[in-house]
Amino acid sequence: MLIVRGDKFVKYEDKYYIVGSSSNLLYSNLIECMGPVSLMAWVVEEGQYDISKLEELNRRNDLDLIVNRDNISFLKKCKAIKGAIKDSDAVNLKLPLINSIIGCYYARKYKKPYVIESGGDAFASLWNHGGGCKYKILSVPIDIVTRYFHSSAKYIIYCSQDFLQRKYPSKAKQIGIPDVVMEKPDPEILKLRIKHIGTPKKQFVLGLIGATNAEYRGHDTLIKAAAILNKKGYCIKIRFLGGGTADEKRKKLAEKLGILDKIEFCGKIPHSDVLSWIDKIDVLVMPTKVESLGRAIVEAMSRGCPVIGSKETAINEQLGSDCLVPAKDYIIIAKKVERMILDKEYITYCAYENFYRSYKYVSEISNRERKKFYDYFYEEVGYAKNKGICQV
Repeated sequence: MLIVRGDKFVKYEDKYYIVGSSSNLLYSNLIECMGPVSLMAWVVEEGQYDISKLEELNRRNDLDLIVNRDNISFLKKCKAIKGAIKDSDAVNLKLPLINSIIGCYYARKYKKPYVIESGGDAFASLWNHGGGCKYKILSVPIDIVTRYFHSSAKYIIYCSQDFLQRKYPSKAKQIGIPDVVMEKPDPEILKLRIKHIGTPKKQFVLGLIGATNAEYRGHDTLIKAAAILNKKGYCIKIRFLGGGTADEKRKKLAEKLGILDKIEFCGKIPHSDVLSWIDKIDVLVMPTKVESLGRAIVEAMSRGCPVIGSKETAINEQLGSDCLVPAKDYIIIAKKVERMILDKEYITYCAYENFYRSYKYVSEISNRERKKFYDYFYEEVGYAKNKGICQV
């Protein structure tokens, strides 16, 4: 099985380091469900990242890397994907990633059996990106192409239960399975969260996970909400987790609102440290305009962390309705946070609810259903999973 997505790595000496939200656990889960795989790996310049904060890829016999430089031209990238697909027997593609869109075209052209994993709203992601007019211009055609490849596919795994199914309907054989990589939550973690809630504190810490240059994540909305609460006499601190190039822009707004000293930019940290970071905040606030599953939210839920999220997105599939807010409405967000500050019993119930809801997203459960789907796919197309031979 060939995987064509956007997996990026830094190569240092003879080792590869994972860039982005992927992880060794993710690749282990994919192999568990698909069998041996070949992965198109795009190598970025070493100087762009601090290797000490990246996870080293575990090289294994059932994970073959097809290595290409990421900074090659679009035409060369198409050629590389074309060649890999021509040499493959079956293909895994994740829409609406550009590499996967290219892969869909070539998989259809060369009549390769393929599975689409539907992972996002193309239009919303590009339109709300904040990177300039080019993203808005691209949002419509890419959305149209993404919709077409969904409608013409024979096999689809949606990461949502309903959200993307309504956005990109298809008559394909399909299933909704979260693509969160998560172990079974430990009840001891919930006990620690309840203790954290009951401990008197000088400041109330709000967290948001997402690159600061991703305008749709709602950094500015949270800053405005925190400013309201600080003016009312609460001591509110914000911690932003994630890289990005717009820290200064966020700082300017915070300075204008008089809360620059209340903002902490945590930058990128190894994925293995994210859960510990979540344990140190009081509420995760995600007023994002774009979300098709909410991996950060599910991870926070597994730690018993109270969460406030936007109701316009797939977050409404994870959280109770009382914790959902309009993405842009910082006044309502401030009111939700204030209730959690004042009502210890309510915030405790939110912790319990989130913790037990998160059990539905445990990898053990989702892997079982994903493996069934891939076994069905292999049987239908005559693909010998262990040998990597397609017999039709």
